[in-house]
Amino acid sequence: MEIKSNNINDETVLEIGKFAILWNCFEKEYCNNNCKAAVIREKANLIQIDIGTRAKFADVINKRRIKLGQSITEYITNGLHGENAHGSPETDMNTMCKFLEKCGDNDELVCGCLLIIHRIRNNMMHGLKVIKELNDQIELFRSANEVLESIRCRE
Repeated sequence: MEIKSNNINDETVLEIGKFAILWNCFEKEYCNNNCKAAVIREKANLIQIDIGTRAKFADVINKRRIKLGQSITEYITNGLHGENAHGSPETDMNTMCKFLEKCGDNDELVCGCLLIIHRIRNNMMHGLKVIKELNDQIELFRSANEVLESIRCRE
């Protein structure tokens, strides 16, 4: 497989590389190297995310879904769960919706935020992201990185 370097901006490559490293740190620290939605639900009350960073991430996603002409439910169902992706349980889908609506208690908003980042990670690492569209998703990765950085690993 050949990926022509002129198709993907260096800044996009940097943000996606940073995302991979920050996710690695998060998964090791909080998920014992085995992150699943159930683990995120279990650990959400132990994880602190900067509130402003979390809100900005929701704004970035909402801006993206509006640009795609999708409702919150459509974005979560179709944008975060591609054609060949494993579906999420209804409770997780509802938690992600609440995060994008910015309604719920702190633990639920943390959980929804991390479930969405987990979906982005799964889409990236399991081949559901379209390479030629990555440059258009730099703000998504940048904002997800800010969330992961705000969590801070103890290493």
